[in-house]
Amino acid sequence: MWDWIGKLDELRRSNQLAVLVTVTKSSGSTPRKHGAKMIVLPDGTFYGTVGGGTPEYYALEDARACFETMQSTTSSVPLKQRGEFPACGGTMEFYMEVINDNPVLHLFGAGHIGQSLCQILDGTPFRIHLIDEREEWINAPNLPGSVIRHQRHYSDFIEKAIWCDKRTFVAIQTFSGTLDQQVLEEVLPNPTRYVGMIGSKAKWAKVRSNLEEKGLDLSAVRCPIGHDNGGNSPREIAISIASQLLSTYYGRE
Repeated sequence: MWDWIGKLDELRRSNQLAVLVTVTKSSGSTPRKHGAKMIVLPDGTFYGTVGGGTPEYYALEDARACFETMQSTTSSVPLKQRGEFPACGGTMEFYMEVINDNPVLHLFGAGHIGQSLCQILDGTPFRIHLIDEREEWINAPNLPGSVIRHQRHYSDFIEKAIWCDKRTFVAIQTFSGTLDQQVLEEVLPNPTRYVGMIGSKAKWAKVRSNLEEKGLDLSAVRCPIGHDNGGNSPREIAISIASQLLSTYYGRE
């Protein structure tokens, strides 16, 4: 029996998205029985087996569908003969479980709003990466311990970050409008589920004009970021941003 528990732990530590395929039921003649497991990664790499051939083919196809929807599911595979190709003749049922699917927030800017947002999102599904090269802000003592801090330039982080279009959320709120535009420009080519930038409608009009001249598609960018709750203090703005992030994650908008 292969060490699937060890492989899951390795993937958990690296925060690698995967689908765990488990045979939950088998009837008739089948290549593997109840409890057999296989782990599939988004690029098609897999570990273990649910029997090779037909069952493995369909398990890989169903895993790809799970990555598209980010939803766990069940599937049934009848192992019937097709044309000249023999098959076992039984039936297998799989449970396809998406693992390490928590949303990842790349939060650019550790100022008052950024720190409030980290506090508000503490205890939610979001795994927060806070990026700011200013030592006194990134090392603020009131940041939750769950926040992963990156004291580096924004461009350096963007270049080396792991991006996933179903899990990655981006919130841009640096101390400079010029930096906000730079971060947005560098983030846009990467796969994301959500991108929001702080700013007024006037600021957004200028940034949009600048970046559209460079051929960038800004149709999915949220600016001004957050839900309009009427507040303008850092805490109130952070609450509005958290509300929008959670609504997007749970499929409410």
